[in-house]
Amino acid sequence: MRIRRETIKGMVAIAALLVPVVLVVIGCHARPVEWGELGSGGRRSASSTFEPESQGPRQVRGISIVPQTNQEVADLSSDDIVRIMRRIGFPDDLILELGTDLHRTLAQSGAARVLDKREVEAVLRVSGRYVYITSRTRGVFIYDLSTGEFGNTTR
Repeated sequence: MRIRRETIKGMVAIAALLVPVVLVVIGCHARPVEWGELGSGGRRSASSTFEPESQGPRQVRGISIVPQTNQEVADLSSDDIVRIMRRIGFPDDLILELGTDLHRTLAQSGAARVLDKREVEAVLRVSGRYVYITSRTRGVFIYDLSTGEFGNTTR
């Protein structure tokens, strides 16, 4: 029994030494992993690929689109986004720069605040087939997603 244990231990040791060689030869390119690469404490490199992106809203000339919680979402078309942003008062260059942010926000959270630095310029909220919009300078209006037109604010 003693001979078999020694033989088995020897074969396991040889296999453990040959596995990395075999993996490299067949194209796996396995290599030892440093703890720093796995994100262990202070040894993590500054250029780690595991760092999450900043979650804050992007600002363009002081204007940002901030997501708000809502129970309904909508995947607006690019035409819908342009119509809504023009009605709020965005110039064309800002529509190009922030339109994707507004689209993503309404598709993911269903509501958004448009901030100019810290001042709220507009609030948008999806409800059914409508987007309810309150603008600080342009008033209150409703956008019908099915027709692509602005409706009356009275019910």
